Amino acid sequence: MNPPPPTLLALGPITLMIAITFLMQAIAIAFSSIAVKEYNGVRTFFLSTLFMSAGYFLILLHPRVGFAIGISSNIAIFTGNMLLYRSVSQFTETPFYRWAVYGVIPLGYIALASTFVLPIPIIVITELANIPMSLASAYVLLKSNHRAYRLGAYLTAMSVMLYGLVSLTRLVSAIFVPQTIQPGQSATNSISILIVYILGYLWTAGFILMISQRLQYHLNELAMNDMLTRVRNRRAMHQLLDYELRRAERRVKDFSVILLDVDHFKRVNDTYGHDTGDEALKWMAANLQAAARIEDTVSRWGGEEFLILLPATALDGAVEVAERIRAHIESTPFNFKDLTLSITFSAGVSCSKEHPNVDELCRIADKALYIAKRTRNRVVSQDQIPRTDDSV
Repeated sequence: MNPPPPTLLALGPITLMIAITFLMQAIAIAFSSIAVKEYNGVRTFFLSTLFMSAGYFLILLHPRVGFAIGISSNIAIFTGNMLLYRSVSQFTETPFYRWAVYGVIPLGYIALASTFVLPIPIIVITELANIPMSLASAYVLLKSNHRAYRLGAYLTAMSVMLYGLVSLTRLVSAIFVPQTIQPGQSATNSISILIVYILGYLWTAGFILMISQRLQYHLNELAMNDMLTRVRNRRAMHQLLDYELRRAERRVKDFSVILLDVDHFKRVNDTYGHDTGDEALKWMAANLQAAARIEDTVSRWGGEEFLILLPATALDGAVEVAERIRAHIESTPFNFKDLTLSITFSAGVSCSKEHPNVDELCRIADKALYIAKRTRNRVVSQDQIPRTDDSV
């Protein structure tokens, strides 16, 4: 009798593909963990894919060695699934669920190990252990909703969730139609393991995408934020000003800027040292953000100068905001180590209505600031600039 013809869904080749794919992805994750050492969870995810790969390699040995290898392969896959949950929790900085750490995980290992001596269907125990871990991983990813890696998190979550649903389907089949999932070549086993192959590839690709997106987000933050004060830098503020200018032209909505300078900042540096000066600038940035409106944007313009963008705000409204911020800063003491200082600022305010050009708008605000600095701790609007100055 001739052997049956080979099929595209042969269980052995598909299982081998899964094992090799997980191994190659583990190598890729290992290199990622070297590049981004500061991200928690990457090394744990590497171990997860490594255990997944080992589990599927062991499945290939099951027909030759026996049921012990089959149980060992399921323990390895469950370990990979457990490490997957740990890795996404670490990466998203989500606390581990107690029911998983103290309930599902130890019970899963105990139940899987018990199949060495008890006549319990291994498929039932395996899927019962894997389902809650898969769904927990998906829930953590969906709950995180972090804009830095949202797309990658959704891809990983949906893949892991579908993996959990496949496990649930296999569990139901094992209970009600056990003959369809008996070990060996069958259409059901081949299709289910092919789905696992696709989903495993997708959730690993999703996690790599999460790493890439988070890294890109942090690089953008470094490029657009001031390193010391963590507010927007001059480059980022220029982009925002250009955007507001285009928006004002389309919607005929004016915007204003407040350009301010910390009073006697050089004296702080010279008297108390640059460390104190740096802390004073960080304190100033934090308090400007606290006192500004939610729609306003604070930026470090250079040195001890800050520029605040006030969208859809006319000149009178901008002056009121500037006065309120000035009063807040004046009434809030700066404390650093054993030192307490009273810090103030001088500010100039200008509006896009009369100066529909970013450079001109900032130049007028600088002229108003120059006048304010004559007496310090004062806000001066563009209307207070003497008209005898022909350059205004």
